[in-house]
Amino acid sequence: MACSTSALLMAQCPDGLVVDTLFHADFESNDGGFVEGGGNDWEYGDIPVVITGGNCGSSFASPGGAHSGTKGWGTVLDGCYNNLGTASSITLNVDLSDPSLVSAKLDFAHWYNVFVNFDSLTIMANGLQIFRNDSAENSNGWVNTSVELLTFMGQPSVDIVFNLYASTVVNRAGWYIDDVLVTACRTDNTGIGETGSGGIRVWPVPAASLLQVEPPADMGPEVEWVIYDATGRTVAHGNNATGGRFSIDVSSFTGMAVLELRSAERTLRKPVVVH
Repeated sequence: MACSTSALLMAQCPDGLVVDTLFHADFESNDGGFVEGGGNDWEYGDIPVVITGGNCGSSFASPGGAHSGTKGWGTVLDGCYNNLGTASSITLNVDLSDPSLVSAKLDFAHWYNVFVNFDSLTIMANGLQIFRNDSAENSNGWVNTSVELLTFMGQPSVDIVFNLYASTVVNRAGWYIDDVLVTACRTDNTGIGETGSGGIRVWPVPAASLLQVEPPADMGPEVEWVIYDATGRTVAHGNNATGGRFSIDVSSFTGMAVLELRSAERTLRKPVVVH
């Protein structure tokens, strides 16, 4: 079996932000609150080492047990999936409405064996596709996958739907899910000071082309600014020699970032999001 949930990729947050776990399920004690969407293919329980059940056409593989522990979700746990078209899904709901959240991502472990000439694996979030596999027939072991949820920040109800689309008579082992994690980067309200936001105003959130910035009055008349991406790389920099409100062109990059303002008096940081 593969490694435990703790080995899954965690959110990497820039300085001034902290990692917050919004959802975590290893499925050992319960089904994680996932909702089966119809067709009855998706089942919660023990993931078999070797599939012994029926409804298998052509050659098929076996998952070799769960990613961690013994339990998880799968499309017919001890058999091969049925030809249900789109009616084969499980749904997780998360709340991303907290204004202190800057970004979020979904991490999960999965194993799959599907007939990709006609069948596919997708993940939808509030109707938008955020993951798709229609090219690889077999994962050849458990795979850790990470999907950004930045588009859905601010939304109080985000339905994350795992769907196996199957439309042919070639039934294989299917899709198995384990160790699901949703993490976010959150502003650290306890860190106000030299590395806190200290009264910086930025808008709009998220920004599309221009980010408006208003430094606090006590920063002085000349402010140097730097924007770092989520890896800490500098993506833009400049200075505001007149003091007061100014704008930054952010059209050349997207994602989560940190704005740093520097003056002779102080250094402040503020998380920003660019679409």
